[in-house]
Parts: sequence; structure tokens; C-alpha cells
Amino acid sequence: MRIIVVDDEKLARDAIIKIGNQRIADFEVVAQAGSIHEAQQAILQHQPDLLLLDIQLLDGSGFDLLALFPSPLKFKVIFITAYEEYAIKAFKASALDYLLKPIDADEFVKSINKVKYQLNLETFNKSFQTFIHLYHANIGEQNQPIIIHSHSSLIRLLPSEISRIEEEGNYANIFLLSGEVVKVTRTLNSLEEELKSRGFLRTHKSHLVNIQYIKTFHSKELNIVMVDGIKVPVSFRKRSQVSMSITQWCKM
Repeated sequence: MRIIVVDDEKLARDAIIKIGNQRIADFEVVAQAGSIHEAQQAILQHQPDLLLLDIQLLDGSGFDLLALFPSPLKFKVIFITAYEEYAIKAFKASALDYLLKPIDADEFVKSINKVKYQLNLETFNKSFQTFIHLYHANIGEQNQPIIIHSHSSLIRLLPSEISRIEEEGNYANIFLLSGEVVKVTRTLNSLEEELKSRGFLRTHKSHLVNIQYIKTFHSKELNIVMVDGIKVPVSFRKRSQVSMSITQWCKM
């Protein structure tokens, strides 16, 4: 099976190739690529059987790459992703194979063997078209409004209107881009559960932020500066997760 590995991080590509070489007898990597352009050229030159494709690349998405080729695709794909709830929902519903970073060696071998022995090209292409439909539908749901109870009122808010949320005792203060602050009788945990799949990130036990409105992350100082200049603390325990989440968001 002729394989091309596409990931914008060389260490990630090396790790994939190392697992494949150690665990799979006929694992043949004919090329590797770190960008959409490199991957396109490699596919045209080598005509692979399988693409191991990271969804988020520095110059676009893995789907942007696949859109450069006529449908149906002439190669199969195993997608690689960090945790993205809307993507994983679509993967599960469409029965496409995917791997979560950091990659588990046993799961990797299982996915390769499934693609090699159980999945024909026609079935893959049908599943892929289903996935694309579900993926874009799930992204569209990210900015669906939420209903907030504030005192005796019901307030309809779009996630994109919310900059950050701060817990205050038994209340939560929702800070809007307009400058308005809405106080609600809900826990930060319940708001996080509702908003975590819509681009919100828990940085601290008392703080939840809309990741698209982060301006700067100061890792050493353990704080985030929002676009309005407000500093939000980051707990030491969440520092690595915050850094990874911001990096993934910037690639989208």
C-alpha cells in the first residue's frame, strides 16, 4: 500500500512513520508533505493508495486539499485530528476512519488494517461525501443561538456575541462584545458544557473565553489578553491545553 503522510508538523509526520514502520509489515511511505501545495504535488506524482491526512494545515484544511481532486477520489484517506467535537460527530456518523492526536499505536494499526482489508474505494467515497455534508452542517451549528435566563428574562444570544464568561459565587457574568454584562444564575460548568463545542475554552476554574477573541497568550505570566484589552488568568494546570487549543484554532 503506497502511503503519503500529510501534516504541517515534521515531528508528527516522523511519529506516524515510525509507528507504521515498527508495526505494519508492508507500510510504504512514498512521500510526505507539510502543506496543501506539497501534498497536491506529491499525490499527482506518486498516485498513492492511502493518504494519512491532518485536518488542520498551516495553509488551509485537509478538505481544501481534497477539493483539488475530482470526485470520486482515487485514493483512500485516514484523517488525523486534535479533538474537535463537530468533526468527530461527523466522523462517527459517516463511519469514516480517523485518528486523534496524540496517536495511539494500536488504534493506528487497527485503522490501517481496516482501510486495507475491509474498505473498498467506492465505499470510502460514499462515506466521505456523507462526512463532508455532516461536517459543514455541524460547523454551521456552532453559532446557533443559546437561551440564557437572567432574573425574570429570557435572553437569546449568539455565541459570537459573547467575549468571555466569569464565575462570581453562585452566578456567572457573561461579557458581551457590546460591553454589556449579563448576570445569570448558572454555573460555569453548565455554560462550558453548552459552549465548549462552539469555540469556547476554559482557562481557569472561574473563566471561560471565546477563543476567537483572544489576542495574546502569555504562557510564562499565565494570562490571556482579549481583543478588548482585558486580561484573563490561565491556571498552570490548563496552560498546555490552552496553548494547544489556540494553535489548532489559528489553523482553522
